[in-house]
Amino acid sequence: MRLIDALVYTFLLAGCDGGRAAEGPAADLERRLSAGAGHTCAVTRKGAVSCWGSNPDGQLGDGTQDDSPLPTPAAGVPTVSQVVAGSYHTCACDGAARAWCWGWNVGGQVGDGTNQNRLVPFQLPDPSGVAAVATGSYHSCALLADATARCWGQNESGQLGSGSPSGSPVPLNVFSLPPAIALAAGGRHSCALVDDGTAQCWGGNDLGALGDGTTTGHVFPAPVSGITDARAITSGFDHVCALTAAGAVACWGSNAYGQLGDGTTTDRAAPVDVVDLAPAASIAAGYNHTCAVLRAGGVRCWGWNAAGQLGDGTLVNRSSPVPVSGLPGSPAVVVGGGFHSCAALRDGAVYCWGANESGQLGNGSTADSPVPWLVPGVTL
Repeated sequence: MRLIDALVYTFLLAGCDGGRAAEGPAADLERRLSAGAGHTCAVTRKGAVSCWGSNPDGQLGDGTQDDSPLPTPAAGVPTVSQVVAGSYHTCACDGAARAWCWGWNVGGQVGDGTNQNRLVPFQLPDPSGVAAVATGSYHSCALLADATARCWGQNESGQLGSGSPSGSPVPLNVFSLPPAIALAAGGRHSCALVDDGTAQCWGGNDLGALGDGTTTGHVFPAPVSGITDARAITSGFDHVCALTAAGAVACWGSNAYGQLGDGTTTDRAAPVDVVDLAPAASIAAGYNHTCAVLRAGGVRCWGWNAAGQLGDGTLVNRSSPVPVSGLPGSPAVVVGGGFHSCAALRDGAVYCWGANESGQLGNGSTADSPVPWLVPGVTL
């Protein structure tokens, strides 16, 4: 198990086939930027995938294992509309509703039927009709156009939702899941946003990441307590957050660094409200931190800040939201990685901040930064 085994991810049903997406340019940008443990990927305006940062397992998709502090094109991927960075692997979906994955594959998370790393993108032959993809630590999931889901990769905690503890290097059906419109994959769990505004989660639950009021894991989806009008869902390694129609944010699970944003560092097995947060337009969870774009403008982050991933100019952990300093325009979307974060402005410019030892900030250096830096040469 590696140091960072996390990550996010929320993806509304759209991405590949233009289905039931949230409307507007901000919703489109949400599908075009993603951060992994030590790498970042973006879909450019021309539909090409560019990635930068850590690459020992091929997660940049450029055919090498060399880190890159500047954006580098992924090889052989057709025009795509969504990219998602897992801990050490990456997936995308294209205009023909097909999923592609590459990078670290020790658990079968690339979905190619093997456990061999892929240095360039691999097109999954099944499932077809993919609407969106989500990536976690050692597993991946796809949301299909018929509102069902499939997952693949490691499954020691039941995070594939297949009803078995056995992993799979090819996609398996998620059983007993109501019609879903979004997926989020974390460290050892997965979650879905249901079309009635409720949420369901499955897998590991040691710290309450399933949000059902217990710390007992389960291998099939089960309802999250108290979530009734959610519009988005996102997951870190062991915490999950949901955004409501009114712009409120509720989080649950691990809270050792304040990543739930409730003003404490107490783990929560059921959702608690993020305090002192104006209505949010979008949310994103990193390994142990969380960020939100406000409806009124600006980005707020909270949680772990050891490398400056909260973007407030300090290295101080925060248990309630603080403003990201120095974004020069109107932010449309924010994403969280292992120890870094990135935002896309409404004009498509990308800025990143936090850890940068592998070049994951994309600014040509390997120096950490607690404030945002422009990623040159990338426009979403």
